[in-house]
Amino acid sequence: MTCRENSSLFSRMMLWVNERFPLTNIPLFFILWFLSFSVAIPAQATISPAKIALGCLLSLSFFLLLRVLDEHKDYADDCLHHPQRVLQQGIISLAHLKLLGALCVLLQLGGIALLAQGQQQVWLSWGLLLSWTFLMTKEFFVAEWLKRHFALYALSHTLVMPFVIWWLATLASPVVTLELPLIFLMLLAFLCGLIFEITRKCKGPDEDREEVTSWSQLYGRPLSVLMIVSLLILMAITQYFLILCKTGAVSGWFYVVSGLVNFFSVSQLLIFLINPGQRNRKRNEAMVGMAMLAGYILCIVEIYL
Repeated sequence: MTCRENSSLFSRMMLWVNERFPLTNIPLFFILWFLSFSVAIPAQATISPAKIALGCLLSLSFFLLLRVLDEHKDYADDCLHHPQRVLQQGIISLAHLKLLGALCVLLQLGGIALLAQGQQQVWLSWGLLLSWTFLMTKEFFVAEWLKRHFALYALSHTLVMPFVIWWLATLASPVVTLELPLIFLMLLAFLCGLIFEITRKCKGPDEDREEVTSWSQLYGRPLSVLMIVSLLILMAITQYFLILCKTGAVSGWFYVVSGLVNFFSVSQLLIFLINPGQRNRKRNEAMVGMAMLAGYILCIVEIYL
């Protein structure tokens, strides 16, 4: 056994967290919750700090559960293609992750019981979310077919995001209805999930491997980058209509900030086309991630201003 394997379970779990569920991603889960309740609650309504904190925990717990389930789903492939990972080295086990996933579910059960206010819609939205998540984990019982249809695979898994938004919205307001601002938010979350999925799997020749499917491998880097740029534009348009439907107006700051963030993102993608490689692929992820975060924050700011 290595010294890492002899360390405490908490230390070993943190090695896995740092590798597969980076703490730097946590603000995104909190922002998704903030934006969901900002859209869901009526104008001039308030939400208690305790409810905000609980909603943050519930949002985080679901995405952690999703990662745990993905680790189980992809375990065999990851043992083959990524033997250096913490889980694949045996530093932690799938049993440890099962316990972590069970804790996430228990937290969600308790949180929903506190926030549901006797409304069945909260339980229904959570049930729909878990049902879609279960189907994703089982790869819709057509795993081999989906693997041969890479784009459909990505779309089917990204479709979890509208279910997440609907659940978070019902947590904020158990009697919320599916109106235009919320529909645009669900679309925005879907687009953000899809754009990041394509960005992280659009690789340079130093990373592309025949046995690991990527967008750049299937469609080529120029077309993959064009898809990312198109989704960035759709993302900005969706943000505009979300704000317009919720508030009735869009300020000039939206155009300035959105334009700048997307300009820098597109510039980085063009740099990647000229000099494709792991370094620029990681920069692509950082810039597109920043565009997503900035878009979510812009929507929150516009709603409250």
